[in-house]
Amino acid sequence: MAKALIITVGGSDTPIVEAIKQHRPDFIYFICTEGNDPTKASSPTVDGQVVIGKPKIKCPCCNKIIQEQETRENIIKQAGYSGDYKKIEIQGPDNYNEIYEKTKAVIDEAKSKGYEIIADFTGGTKTMTAVLAMLSVLDFDIKPSLTTGKRTDTVRVAGDSIPVLLNVSQVRFEKILEVVGILVSNYLYNSAYTVLKQAATKIIMDEKIKQQAIERTLLLRAFSCWDSFDYKGAYDEIRNHSVEFGNYLEYLLKILNMTKNTGYEPVFDLIMNAERQAHNGFFDNAVARLYRALELFAQIRLKKEYCIDTSALEKSMNKLKNPERWEKKKNEKGEIKIGLQDDYELLFELEDFFGTIYNQQKEKLQNILQVRNFSKLAHGDQPVSEENWKNMLEFTKSFIKECCDNAKIKVEYLQLPTKI
Repeated sequence: MAKALIITVGGSDTPIVEAIKQHRPDFIYFICTEGNDPTKASSPTVDGQVVIGKPKIKCPCCNKIIQEQETRENIIKQAGYSGDYKKIEIQGPDNYNEIYEKTKAVIDEAKSKGYEIIADFTGGTKTMTAVLAMLSVLDFDIKPSLTTGKRTDTVRVAGDSIPVLLNVSQVRFEKILEVVGILVSNYLYNSAYTVLKQAATKIIMDEKIKQQAIERTLLLRAFSCWDSFDYKGAYDEIRNHSVEFGNYLEYLLKILNMTKNTGYEPVFDLIMNAERQAHNGFFDNAVARLYRALELFAQIRLKKEYCIDTSALEKSMNKLKNPERWEKKKNEKGEIKIGLQDDYELLFELEDFFGTIYNQQKEKLQNILQVRNFSKLAHGDQPVSEENWKNMLEFTKSFIKECCDNAKIKVEYLQLPTKI
């Protein structure tokens, strides 16, 4: 990959020359101040006739020259550089907006050309160096560089200076964690997982940061699995963090039927999943999950109490009080598959608590289900409003609570974390 050096140029030419010699770029972007006078602008020092070092000094009394003016070749000649380059001239050396816009444009151009980018912010005004330093640290595709040497005081570097690539992994990792934290606070675990995983491939990390990144990534992956109903995938990682996430591990064991449970935990979890969808404004997704929660609630009841599988009702005809009614629902393959309302009709026929409560609230349930039925994800083309979502959520929770209270079933909701 061809290498581009983006470098800020100030009054001193030596560190710029050293950076070019050290990094050996294929292309250089010089960010310098505009003007033709090398004593007042850095642009001429790049490729002008001379570079002015120490100025001429005359004695104020006798006008005798105490120090001769020092001149050197320009930066390009001193570095022996024969490649291509581009000067980006700054009119206002302390104008933050101008410097930011031009520096950002340079970075974008270098990226568009596919360069490996090194940014050296040793030279230039404080504003020029600050802008390039900030942009290069926060852009994981850039390698920040600083040309420095041994200091004996706070004025200048003594002796030779050496360009070194900076380890900014801690700063970059902390910035990524801020973004990840915002995503997690909104239950966007998969997005947070993707951001952290991609960032980890671009950040050169020391061992401590690497372990932190691995742990966070695996945990984000776990809750992403949970959010996608892959409970086994979530369990495989969360079980290694039983101290911090013990309550989640216990709940997962119930969902996976690996410990004492009610059997209805998948229903409660679906409702929590729906609330996460609604939190981010995905109301169509949310009501679709509530519909499925109501359906699953009845299916689990039929399975647990009567060993009836609603996806193969023809196998349970001997358990039904009115088999002729259900025979009419056979398809061409001889299968009987029933949906949400038929599930509850069957429970009512079996004189189950759930069926009784359903029959009492039948009209209200049918009305509330229209929210889902008219949505884009079902049979209609109507966007789900926040109000309709809230109405359906309120009914669903109330209906399930009444059924569970009558059947002596503990309702237990557990929302996923907003901090990891």
